[in-house]
Amino acid sequence: MLASSGRFVQLAWRKSACKSAAAASTRSVVRPDLNFDYLLDEANVSCIRKNIASRKGIGDIDALRAVWKSIETFDPAQHSDKETAEKRYNELWDKLYEEALLIPNFSHKDAPEGDESAACVVRTIGARQREGKLFTAEALVKGWRSLFHPTTTSGKRSYAFLGSLSNLESQLLKFAYTKAVENGFKPVAVSDLVEKKVTAACGLVQRAEHTNIQYVLNDHPETCLSGTAEMGISALLRDRVIREEDLPLKMVAYSRCFRPEVSKSATEARLYRVHEFTKVEMFTVCAPEESENELQHLLDVQTDIFENLGLHCRVLDMPTQELGAPASRKFDIEAWMPGRKVFGEVSSTSNCTDFQSRRLNLTIKRRDESRCHAHTCNGTAIASTRAIVALLETLQTDKKGFTLPECLGISQRSRPIKLQQSSAFSYSFDC
Repeated sequence: MLASSGRFVQLAWRKSACKSAAAASTRSVVRPDLNFDYLLDEANVSCIRKNIASRKGIGDIDALRAVWKSIETFDPAQHSDKETAEKRYNELWDKLYEEALLIPNFSHKDAPEGDESAACVVRTIGARQREGKLFTAEALVKGWRSLFHPTTTSGKRSYAFLGSLSNLESQLLKFAYTKAVENGFKPVAVSDLVEKKVTAACGLVQRAEHTNIQYVLNDHPETCLSGTAEMGISALLRDRVIREEDLPLKMVAYSRCFRPEVSKSATEARLYRVHEFTKVEMFTVCAPEESENELQHLLDVQTDIFENLGLHCRVLDMPTQELGAPASRKFDIEAWMPGRKVFGEVSSTSNCTDFQSRRLNLTIKRRDESRCHAHTCNGTAIASTRAIVALLETLQTDKKGFTLPECLGISQRSRPIKLQQSSAFSYSFDC
């Protein structure tokens, strides 16, 4: 429910009363409706600590409680003047929310505990098509004149599809999108530019000791390129109230995804891990009591897509250290890539319970007029580059050809575009 504890409300009122007349005339900042009733209850501290420890230790409940103690015992008389006292008091509240936002979601009771090695295979899809000495996707298409890496203009992890590969990508995206629509997901188109407040609300937190995890616009430092349509859809849903009778609200969107990632091994080189790719994303808003069912529905749509493509996959119940900040439970789908001889992640789906909705101010209006926070789930229908790698390596023929899955329709052959290399051209803007 949306109600807060009496103690927290009283101090929130005290903060408001501490504002100067000038500040009171401006519009108040709306903060996320975090569950402070639970976080500040002494009886829950041990449980919260254990949950944080199981999820890579992100978040500090003791730091949060220390700030809260400072707020409870704050004495304006200890400061030289009212303005200084007000400034310090506001800083404490800012710090309280800063610490609270770092506390991760609670892991589902059935989520395996541990690191990546603790992932549990819950089912497999399809059979392995071929084994032996097979080409990687990039080696297979080398003679097709369909794959280029324009690194001089777009960086080391860039690529361009021409002809056959461009057609294959279009067919894959259309197939997955159509499957999602057939399963009740409503088409939406959202921006690939989002506020950093939205990405943070989705659970993407930049830590100082880590490399950048999102691309930020130089002239607009509070705006970044989206890493998934989940963020654009979240921006659309921010500050919304949805009627219970309209649930579940299921949406699907195409998007370009931008991610400043680095490879961990040679198998992740070239097309496997790139800085931008196209994806079809599914997103569900539902009542709290339905989120586990909706997570399973997303997983069913995903497995149906990869089964139709003829890929051999395994579905993994991901352990607590792999859930990130927002997910309570997460399933990954890994496809066998026989050219690379590895299982590679091609899709995932997560139940974020009320983690995102609290930060987005996304609520449900029940039939009895009461309000509660929505639950959100999301899942990848298809990510173009990884799916193409798995398909090419699985369905390659003996003569460096490729058999198109029946579900994608008729092969769209096109004459290759011939590009010849010329001498390098340098730009000069000096006058």
